[in-house]
Amino acid sequence: MIINASDGPRAGLLERQAEISEIERKLDDLSDGIGGILAVEGAAGTGKSSLLHLLQTKAVDKKFLVLHARGNEFEASFALGAVAQLVESADDDTPAGGPPAGVHGSRIAHLLHGEVPDEAHAAGWHSLLHELHRVLLDLAGDRRLVIVVDDAQWADLPSLRFLSYLAARVGGSHIVLAVAVEPCGPGPAADLLGAVVTSFESTVLRPAPLSLRALEQAVAETLGGPDPATLAESLFEATNGNPMLVRAVLDEAATGPGSPAGSGSPAGSGRPAGTGLDRLSEHVPRSLVRWAVRKLRSLPEPSFELAQTVALLGSVTEPRIVEDIARLSPAGAEKALAALIDAEILIDGPVLRFAQPLLRTAVQHSTPLLTRGRLHARAARALAAAGAPPEQVAGHLLKAPPQGDRRTVRSLLDAAAAATGRCEPDAVRYLRRALREPPAGHDLPAVLSRLGAAELSVDHEEAAVHLREALEHTSDPDARGAVARDLAWALALGSRFEEAVTVLADTIVELEEEDAVAHLDDALSCIARLSPGARDLRRVHLTRIRRHLDRIRERATGPSTDGFVGDALLDLLRNGTNAMQVADLAADTLRRAEPAAGHGAGWGAALTATWSLVVCDRLPEARRAARTLGEESRRRGVNLFHLDQCLQAYVELQLGQVSAAAELAAGALEASESEGGPSVVQPVAAAALVEALIERGDLEPAGAALSARELLDVEGDTFAHLFLLRARGRLRLELGHPGEGLADLVKGRRLDAELGLATGPVGAWAPVITALHGSGRVKDARELGEEELARAYAFGAARPLAVILRTLAPTVAADRGLRLLEEAVDVLDGSSALLERAHTLYTYGSVLRRAGKPSAAREQLHLAAELAGDCQAYALHRRAFEELRSLDAPARGAGRRKRSPSALTPAERRVADLAARGLSNRDIAQTLFVTVKTVEWHLTQAYRKLRVTSRESLPKALDAPTPEGS
Repeated sequence: MIINASDGPRAGLLERQAEISEIERKLDDLSDGIGGILAVEGAAGTGKSSLLHLLQTKAVDKKFLVLHARGNEFEASFALGAVAQLVESADDDTPAGGPPAGVHGSRIAHLLHGEVPDEAHAAGWHSLLHELHRVLLDLAGDRRLVIVVDDAQWADLPSLRFLSYLAARVGGSHIVLAVAVEPCGPGPAADLLGAVVTSFESTVLRPAPLSLRALEQAVAETLGGPDPATLAESLFEATNGNPMLVRAVLDEAATGPGSPAGSGSPAGSGRPAGTGLDRLSEHVPRSLVRWAVRKLRSLPEPSFELAQTVALLGSVTEPRIVEDIARLSPAGAEKALAALIDAEILIDGPVLRFAQPLLRTAVQHSTPLLTRGRLHARAARALAAAGAPPEQVAGHLLKAPPQGDRRTVRSLLDAAAAATGRCEPDAVRYLRRALREPPAGHDLPAVLSRLGAAELSVDHEEAAVHLREALEHTSDPDARGAVARDLAWALALGSRFEEAVTVLADTIVELEEEDAVAHLDDALSCIARLSPGARDLRRVHLTRIRRHLDRIRERATGPSTDGFVGDALLDLLRNGTNAMQVADLAADTLRRAEPAAGHGAGWGAALTATWSLVVCDRLPEARRAARTLGEESRRRGVNLFHLDQCLQAYVELQLGQVSAAAELAAGALEASESEGGPSVVQPVAAAALVEALIERGDLEPAGAALSARELLDVEGDTFAHLFLLRARGRLRLELGHPGEGLADLVKGRRLDAELGLATGPVGAWAPVITALHGSGRVKDARELGEEELARAYAFGAARPLAVILRTLAPTVAADRGLRLLEEAVDVLDGSSALLERAHTLYTYGSVLRRAGKPSAAREQLHLAAELAGDCQAYALHRRAFEELRSLDAPARGAGRRKRSPSALTPAERRVADLAARGLSNRDIAQTLFVTVKTVEWHLTQAYRKLRVTSRESLPKALDAPTPEGS
C-alpha cells in the first residue's frame, strides 16, 4: 500500500524521533510567534508524507490554521494550481466571523483572470505574489498559519515562485512553510525549490532508511510468527529499509491470500503461509508495480526504457551495452540516466544498479513478458559482442524466445561446456534451451548427445531418451561410440541392462579404433555383470565382438590396448585366485587408469580394481584409490553415479570409521535419489548406510531407511540386490527375525554365484553361517563354514580369513572353536581392518568367558570394548560391556571413556550442559547459533557416551568423576 497524505498517520513512526522532535520544536516556535521553514528531502518512499501528515495533525491540535496542497505531475501546467489547493483546503476551517474561504477563492480567481506575467515582467510578478500573500494572511486571520506542500517538485512553476516569495518572508511572521521534496533534475523548478530549501529560515530533514532492528519490530507487529528476524533480513535485503517499500510488502503479506487475515488463522500463530517474504526476488505487491510505472513515466523520456534495461541486467558496468539493448542514442541514454540517478532510482558509480532490489523487481514485473523476452534476446547479443562470459550470455538466452538462431545454439553449447568444466548443474538447463531453439540438422547430434550426458546426473530416464535420439542422428563412428557408452549407462541406471548390452554390442562392431572398442567393451563387461539376463545376452554377442577386435588388431601398427581388465579381475576373484595376485593386478589396473597414462583402462575397470583391493584386504590402498577415483571423475566431468561414494563408505566401514561410512552412504543415497526416478545405485547406497547403522546400533533408523524407499520386501536379480540382500539379512537377524534374515542371505549368496560379480569371494556371506547356526541348523552352518574356510586359506587375505574363523568357531567343538578364534586374533594382529578385529576380539573374549577362563576373557573383552568405542561401533561396544559386567569388571579404555564426561567433545559438552539445565533443543540451537539438527546430533552422541537415555539423567552423568586412565 502506498502512503498518501490522506491515509492518516501511521501508528508509531519507526526511528523518526529526531524528525518528530524538530517538527514539535518548529510548532512551539510558531506558538511563540516565530515562523520558519521545514523542508523534508528524500527519495520516493522515505516517509516524507508521513512526517508532513504528523505535522498537520499536531498543528491542528494546537488550533493553528493548516493549509495543504500536493504537487501532481499531471497538473503541473495549471498556473497557480497548488496555491488554489491551499485556499480550497481551508473551506471547512475558516476563522469564526471571517469571510468564507470561497471569498478568497474568488479573489484568487480574479487574480488569475488575466494572463500570468511573463518571466521578464518583475513588477507584474511582484504585484501578483504580494496579493496572494495577502489572501493567505487574511484567510488565517488571528491564527497561526501552517502551509504544507507535499511533492513540491511536481507543483506548477507559478506556485513554486510563490513559495519562494513566501520563504523570504516567514521569518518575522506567524507562518510555518513545510514542503516535501524529492530530488529532481536541473531546471526552473529545482532552482525555485532550492531557494526554499536553502533559505536561512529552513530546517532540513532527511529521513534515513529503516534499520534491520526496526524491520524486525515491523514484521513482529504486522505478521507475528516465531522468527521475525529471518523475515526481516529478507525484507531488508530487498528494500534497503525504504519505509514505503517495507509497508507495501507487509500490508500485502498481512492481508493478501494465504495471510492470517485472508485465511482466518490467528495473527501470531506462526509464520503466515504465502507471505512471500522468502521470495521477494519473484513477487512484488501490485500496488508497488503500479507506483513504479507511474514514477518512471513521469521522468523524461526514455527513462522508462533505460530502467527496464538495467532491471533486466541487474547491474551495469558498460553503459554502451545498455544503449545497445534499449536502442538509445548516447545522448538519450545520458539524459535518461541522469534523471534516474537524480530521482534516486538508480545508484551512480562504477556499477550502475537500482537503489532497492525490490524496485528492480517491480520494474521487471511492469515489463510485459513478450517485451522482456525481446530485451533478453538483445541483451544476449550485446553481451556476446562485448565478450561477456558464456554463462552470462546464456542466462539471458534462457529467458529469450526461440528463434532458430545458430548463434544462440553455439552460445548455449559454450555455456554448457563451461558449466560442465566446473561440475555445475546449469549445463542441463542450457542444453535443454538449445534443443528448443531448435538447432539446425548439423548441430542437433551435438546438442542431443551433450544434453543426454549432462542429464545422467539429473534424470537418467530423460538422458536415455535424448541419447537414443542422438545415436540415431550421429554418423561419425567415434562420436557414436561416446554416445552409445553414455546411453548404455543411462539405461543401466534404470535397470534396463539388456537394452544397454544390445546398444554397446551393436556399436562396438561399427568401430575401427582399438581404444574406442576397448572402452565400450569395458562398459559392456561391467553392465553385463549386473543381471543374469544381461550376462547371457553378452555371451550371445561375445563371438562377433572378439572377431571384430581381432580384425582391428591385425590392421593395427601401434601398441595394443589390453582391454577386458574388469572381466579378468572378477574372474580371478570368482575362481579363488590368491589375493596377492589379484591385488597386484588391481593396483596395476589403477596405475594404467591414471589420467596421465597413455592408455587408460576405463572407469569401469578402475571401479572394479578398487573393489578388488577391498576384497583382498588392501584397505589403505583401496581408500586412496576410491578417493582419487572420485576426485578425478569430478575434475574430468565423468559421472560415476555415486558408486565411488558407495565404495568409500564400504572401505571406511572396514577400516573402523563407522560414522564416516554412514555419512558417505547417506550422501550417496540422497544424491542418487535427486536424479530423476530411483536408480540402480539407490539400493547399493541404502545397503551401505544400513550396514553402518547396524554397527552403530541404530536398528530402527536402519529399518526406516529401507522402509521409506520400499526396499524392505523388494525382490530382484541385479547386482544392486546383492548388497541389499546382505544388509537386509543382517538387519533382520539383529532385529530377531532369523528366518527372514536367513532367507535374504541365502538368496544373496546364490545370486552372487550366479552373476559372478564376486562382491566378496570369501567372507562376505559369512552371516549365512551365523544365520544357519542361529536357526538351529548347526550341521549346515558347520559344513558351509568348513567349505568357506578352505577357500579363505587359499585366498590368503587376512580379514576374510578372520571373518570365516570367527563365524565358524561357534559351530564346532569348544576346544577347536578356541583355536580358530586364537588364529583369527593372530591373523588380524596389526591389521588395518579395525572393525573386524573388534568383532573377533569380542567373540574370542566371550568364548573364553564361557570356557571358564575369566582372566583371559577379561583381557580380550577390554581390548574389544576399547576398539569398538574407537570405531564408533556402539552395538558391539555395548555387548562387550555387558560381557565384562558379567565378569564383575568395568570396561576400560574407550569403553570407560564413553561413560565419562571427559569423553565428550567440547561441542557435545556444551550441548549436554544446556540440556541438563532444562533448555529445549530449539533454545540450545538459538543459544549456540547452530541448527536444531546439529543439537540433536551432539545430544545423541552425548547420550551414547554417557550411557543415558533421557535429559533427566544428564545432570548426574555430567557430574560423574573421571575414571582412572581416561
